[in-house]
Amino acid sequence: MSDKKEIKEIDVASLDSELAAARTLEEGKGDKFIMMASVVAFLMTSFHIYTGFKGLFDYSVQRGVHLGFALTLILLTQPLYKHVFKDKFAGSKAFRAICRAFDMILVILTWVSVWMAQDEVHHLTERLSKTTWMATFAGACLVIIVLECARRTLGYIMPILSLLFIAYALAGPNLPMAIAHRGYSLERICKFLATDLDGLFGTTMSVSATVIFMFVMFGAFLEASGCSDFINDIAISLTGKIKSGPALSAVVASGLMGSINGSAVANVVGTGTFTIPLMKSRGYKPQFAGGVEAVASTGGQILPPVMGSGAFLMVAFTEQKYIAIVIAAVIPALLYYWGCAVAVMTQTEIAHVTLMDPKDIPKTRDVMKDGWIYLLIICVLLYCLLIAQYSPLYSALWATCAVPVVMLFDKKKRFTLKTIPSAMVKSGFSAMSIVIGCACAGIVVGMVSITGIGVIFGDMMIQAAHNMLFPSLVFTAITCIVLGMGLPTTAAYVIAASILAPSLIKLGLAPLTAHLFVFYFACLSAITPPVALAAYAGAGIAKTNPMTTAVEACKLGFAGFMVPFAFCYNPAMMMQGSVGEIISVAISAIIGVAIMSAGFQGWLLWRLNWLERIVFIAGGLLMFIPGTLTDITGLVIAVALLLINVKKWEKGPKFIMDKHKAKQEQK
Repeated sequence: MSDKKEIKEIDVASLDSELAAARTLEEGKGDKFIMMASVVAFLMTSFHIYTGFKGLFDYSVQRGVHLGFALTLILLTQPLYKHVFKDKFAGSKAFRAICRAFDMILVILTWVSVWMAQDEVHHLTERLSKTTWMATFAGACLVIIVLECARRTLGYIMPILSLLFIAYALAGPNLPMAIAHRGYSLERICKFLATDLDGLFGTTMSVSATVIFMFVMFGAFLEASGCSDFINDIAISLTGKIKSGPALSAVVASGLMGSINGSAVANVVGTGTFTIPLMKSRGYKPQFAGGVEAVASTGGQILPPVMGSGAFLMVAFTEQKYIAIVIAAVIPALLYYWGCAVAVMTQTEIAHVTLMDPKDIPKTRDVMKDGWIYLLIICVLLYCLLIAQYSPLYSALWATCAVPVVMLFDKKKRFTLKTIPSAMVKSGFSAMSIVIGCACAGIVVGMVSITGIGVIFGDMMIQAAHNMLFPSLVFTAITCIVLGMGLPTTAAYVIAASILAPSLIKLGLAPLTAHLFVFYFACLSAITPPVALAAYAGAGIAKTNPMTTAVEACKLGFAGFMVPFAFCYNPAMMMQGSVGEIISVAISAIIGVAIMSAGFQGWLLWRLNWLERIVFIAGGLLMFIPGTLTDITGLVIAVALLLINVKKWEKGPKFIMDKHKAKQEQK
């Protein structure tokens, strides 16, 4: 089988559980189990809307019901017969019936276990914190069902990782001295996971059951309103008249949408089906087009003000205000997209990209005339988050409610009686993979808490790095990328944050800085080979090789790999310091990113040779290192190279080029 044939057979939906769920909903119309799942999804969304307005239940009820709904959805939509023996016996009616019966038993056990766990929690005080057999039974059942549901939706990596941490908790006394601990029985582990605040219903499930679901719901309602088309159109109308317009429109549109939906792969598919073919038609190479979309979509998770679900998890872990996290993330996110934008503009000259046909460029006035109403919805969200400073939960809830109300003023896109229920169903389907990822992460975090492996691992890392920050940061970055290759961003961040962030804090980093560093690299795993899911999705749409697309994505998103190290050494990059320091750092970083981007792409006013590329990359790198001397040195290197090669310039500032042309004519 040729590579070309293999490339065409990439199943983009299989790369992301949210996309797979959407496809199941679309293809399963008429199936009685999918209809049951749709009812469950509707009830799940209704439950969260009710508790959002009326007030949350106590933690065991709120998080337990939330998890129960998600597990039920997975068991109904991802039947066992599709996930055993590679579908070998799926055609047998008897086998399908047996598998469906088994799934329904698991559904019943799910709700029985959730009720038992709640009952145990509610009676802990009167029993003096002692639990009964019900806690053991509930914990065992929930762990087994969570792991099985994770296997069906997320693959084998997350369940195996969870089992490894459980095995570590069981085998404590028999391990080498460096990592040994007292050890815990299986009964103790089950009780802990079912009833403790650090167990299954801990911090990760808390954030999932409140804030994350609300923003998933907001994204589903916004998508149903047609906002994604408006964002694509406005991006094209603003950038279409310049040569790099198609690629820049992908950067703009994907960044905006990715910030809301929080899924890099889903965002690649959502906006990439339009932007990637457009880039290819203008002359960009397929792997570059796929890489641009992958980088822009991945960066949405680090782009304020929403930042996917990362900001809300950081609020829980760092106990910082939401607005503080958003402010700290502004400059790093802008540098990330600035690097991508400069790369796009330089690649435009190398690839000899043609201008778009003016007929294909919508007029900004017309786009705004038809879609200005969407800005009201975004303004409601921003007002609630940043001005009124409501909690993220209430902000997302009010923004969601604003969607159908605001759309009443648009006759063409007005929400109907069918639109709202379908958006509520889509919310439940979209959330189930996030919930199961958070549940598995809860198991890992629970085992980290009970065994103390986070402290042990952190101390080992610090010792290996000889108490030096930079080697610890490198090790943390590599670990986050490796974790993120097989896990959703939220799960990868939670696990890395519970194990690695405390050790970085011990080395002197502020909690917010340490957690933002971890989150950055958990996100960047989506474009890092060999398992770069966002790049794979982009390659599937562009019909090109996934690995070359991933390499292009890393070149485009290099700023994302540099910026986290920079803000660890220079807090001014996170808006911490005097105004002068912040401006100075921002200007230095902007120039440094532009120079490095040119070096990676091989063009800056002229086509660069390999030596010139290395010099530009080195100069840009120096401007990232804190210190006036390094900034000046990097700038001098870049300017000197520009002046030395002035005769090679193919284009440049008009007043310089006019003088250069006049001198040439005189000669």
